[in-house]
Amino acid sequence: MGAKGQIIITGVSSGIGLAIAKLALETGFSVQGIGRNEPKELTSNPYWFFTTADLSQENEVEDIPFKLAADPLPTVLINNAGTLGAMGQAKTIDWNDTNECMTLNVTAPMRLTARFMSLSQESKQVFFTGSGAAEYPINGWSSYCASKAAIHMYAEVLAQENPSVPIHAFTPGKVDTPMQAQIRAASKEDFPGVEHFREEYADGLLVKPEAVAKAVLHVVQNPGEQPVVFPTSQITTV
Repeated sequence: MGAKGQIIITGVSSGIGLAIAKLALETGFSVQGIGRNEPKELTSNPYWFFTTADLSQENEVEDIPFKLAADPLPTVLINNAGTLGAMGQAKTIDWNDTNECMTLNVTAPMRLTARFMSLSQESKQVFFTGSGAAEYPINGWSSYCASKAAIHMYAEVLAQENPSVPIHAFTPGKVDTPMQAQIRAASKEDFPGVEHFREEYADGLLVKPEAVAKAVLHVVQNPGEQPVVFPTSQITTV
């Protein structure tokens, strides 16, 4: 285990998850990444461990082995993996599209967290990558908005049930990730607000994943300073 503890992260192949993994390793944590594709740039680090899993499959979620240390250093679970899901008017989204979005964004992190809370030692923390879309309805994003609202509420309930454990859902804003590229590629028919996202990208206004990672690691190392749901933009790390 790293000198500062261990962080378990889902969705580490790119974007926010990869940025958190990199910074955590640089900061002195050991990191267990969970996902379908291992980021090759981390494979040579002796404090990096990767577990291949498809989080849309129940049996794989339930069988993921957590690499937990026996010492009292903190272990942190960051549920970052997720999907935007299909965009379009709610009446056009079918069962499979809805189920995939809810499974990856809600059911899988809930089950991973339940297992983590049952198996890990006393010194632990849990994080979820949330979204402002949990609080603001976005035309064309019915499944995504609903899934993020669900995970925010799950975090709130989990925090009530476990008052001694830091539980957080962080909202990172519009971050320069592959998901943002997917949004910009949408048609106006499926996502009427797409032009705004294209303009913000062209103007260089997207948040860098590294900035989000820095804010999250600050909260990990300074537990108890933030409410359950918080925007990473409000974190002062200097």
